Amino acid sequence: MKSKKNLLILLTVAVIFVSGSCNKENNDLNMKDLPDPIKIELRSAEQQIVKSDQNFAFDVFGKVFTEEASGDDQNFMVSPFSLSMALAMTWNGAAGETKTAMQHTLKMSGYANDDINGYYKKLKEALLKTDSSTKLSIANAIFTNKLVTIRPDFIKTNTDFYNATVQPVDFSLTTTKDIINKWASDNTNGLIKAVIDKTNPYDLMYLLNAIYFKGIWTTQFEKKNTAKAAFTYENGTQKQVDMMKQTAKFNYTEDQNLQIVQLPYGNQAFSMLVLLPKTGKKLSDLPVALQQQNYWNNLKAGLHSAEVDLFLPKFKTEYSKKLNDVLTNMGMGIAFSDGADFSGMSDLPAKIAFVKQDTYISTDESGTEAAAVTTVGMVNTSFPSEPQKVEFNANKPFLYVIQENSTGAILFMGAVKNFTE
Repeated sequence: MKSKKNLLILLTVAVIFVSGSCNKENNDLNMKDLPDPIKIELRSAEQQIVKSDQNFAFDVFGKVFTEEASGDDQNFMVSPFSLSMALAMTWNGAAGETKTAMQHTLKMSGYANDDINGYYKKLKEALLKTDSSTKLSIANAIFTNKLVTIRPDFIKTNTDFYNATVQPVDFSLTTTKDIINKWASDNTNGLIKAVIDKTNPYDLMYLLNAIYFKGIWTTQFEKKNTAKAAFTYENGTQKQVDMMKQTAKFNYTEDQNLQIVQLPYGNQAFSMLVLLPKTGKKLSDLPVALQQQNYWNNLKAGLHSAEVDLFLPKFKTEYSKKLNDVLTNMGMGIAFSDGADFSGMSDLPAKIAFVKQDTYISTDESGTEAAAVTTVGMVNTSFPSEPQKVEFNANKPFLYVIQENSTGAILFMGAVKNFTE
């Protein structure tokens, strides 16, 4: 088929927004008045899927870490939850070896379709209820080419399990991109204002997932305690940064590789875990350790209450990365090839053209604000111990994880290596 007849499917997925940059003096929560977090009860199979999702998260993060370290080696952040949900939705349109390869990459081999889709449906519904002090919304939408017939089963699966709204549009109109970008902005409190810059008359569909999260530290930092302090890069260079400080009880543990402290939001349904390399260890040692079987769960099992002298820099990261190579190295190269099988979407043969993620995070005395957009573009191929007092001084490169605590679902992971004005 002539190239001008090729169809482009842009599955623009998973806009994640985490926000908590409120002034403590004006937004201090009375934590004693908050209801306890609602524990998300998972069946045995769902518990295994969570572990698979965690393995996927650490695998993706490790490979991105390695690629970034060999390049400019700047701060970065990815959203494993956004990426896995995006690929799961895309996977619903795959068949044959392509479907098998994607399932293998997601670490979910052996699970039935309904198990995987049901897992995301359950998490989507449960995450919204677990903390009344945390603002969280999850929305999905599919914008389809009104001139092309999309397989009803593909649409039904994504509406039934992901509650996606479906809107046929005319991709030949320049205003269609504005409709899609407005949806993204509306569902991220305006943080993600645009996800595409144009549409093409031969585009097949755009599928978007938006997650909005606004959380405030359970124990906030006082701004009067924030002061300039030296942050030491791995090459020995130092930079003066705004270092927040507080002394309080936090869950804490350490091993031969790292120190880890857990900073909860709101009623403690969600938290940030900060991972700091031990003296003599490099930041690059941490992703390697995290990919070891059961390392993460064993590490979290060792968390115990301790009085912590906590030093944490205010930081902000904006990041964008194409993930084709990462996902190919993880086993789903066939999905990017002319041999891809996405016959579950339409009669037109297609392959994934790109998977790209754009992320943003800002952390200050009150909480965390973050966002992520995952874009999957497809083209038609022919067309406890005793409490102790410790010091946790994040004055050198560190990692962080934002998770839902009762399930361990990982929403964000990142690395802070340096600071720019």
